[in-house]
Formats: sequence, structure tokens, C-alpha cells
Amino acid sequence: MIPPFNEITGGLPPGDHPATLAEITKIPGFTPRRRWLLKGLRQALEAFWSAGIEEIFIDGSFCTAKRDPQDINGYWIEPDDGVYDRIDPYWIDFERIPIPHLRKHKWRMWTDHGVEFFVHPAMQAAANVDFPAFFREDRNGLPRGIVRVVKTRKR
Repeated sequence: MIPPFNEITGGLPPGDHPATLAEITKIPGFTPRRRWLLKGLRQALEAFWSAGIEEIFIDGSFCTAKRDPQDINGYWIEPDDGVYDRIDPYWIDFERIPIPHLRKHKWRMWTDHGVEFFVHPAMQAAANVDFPAFFREDRNGLPRGIVRVVKTRKR
């Protein structure tokens, strides 16, 4: 379950917060932008789950009190070497394409769905920084929370 956002930082309290897609849709303050991002998240999750990917984490401004977040950032953990044969190649296409109105280059998944998923441990956030560590700190190096997306709640 996703706890309330911190009133000072606007983010989640430190820790991993498991949540189903249904619980994620109940984050307060859903705007048209958040609903559009949620659609993209749903498509990504369906592709990941079909490929046998179970460990999926999301973060970014979507996991804050920000009214209109830019995107959903996250990563998934490789379950095995064969995952790349099972996953739709679209979701591992990391070729950057130009976004003229932003004057940036982004991945197709970002331009089409507003989501950006990295792969752990195949990718690094920076030299000697993996994605699990990177996503659990804010820009000031302070601990922050992250959502671990789960298919269903274990009873």
C-alpha cells in the first residue's frame, strides 16, 4: 500500500512500498496527465509480466504529490537471461529519438507512453551506482521511498 506523501518533500517516506496497479490508481489527485501516464504504466506492466518479469519498481515525479508529473521512471530486475527472448523488443529499445518541442532525445517508450524503464543489473545509473541505489535517494542524497509494483497482494 502506498503511504501518504511527506508534507514537506512531497515524496514517499523512505522504503519500498509494495502496491498493485489498482492501489496505484488510487493515489490522490489524479489529473488527466496522471491518468495518461497510468495508461502507459499499465501497458508496460502487461508487457513485463508477460515476459516473466516480477520485480518492477516505479519512481519519479509520478510518485510524488506533484500535480502534473512529467513521467514515470522505474526499473525492472532481470529474472533470467532468457527474458530478452520473451519481452516485446519495444520495451528494450533504448535508441534515443528527438523530441523537438523539448529539445531533447528520449526513448520511444517515453514519447509514446510517458514511461522510462531501466534494466537492473544490465544498466547503471552512473559509474558505480546501480538503479536500486539511485532510485532510493533524492537529488540531495536523502533517502526516499519507491513503489514496488506487485501483481496481487499476498494473503
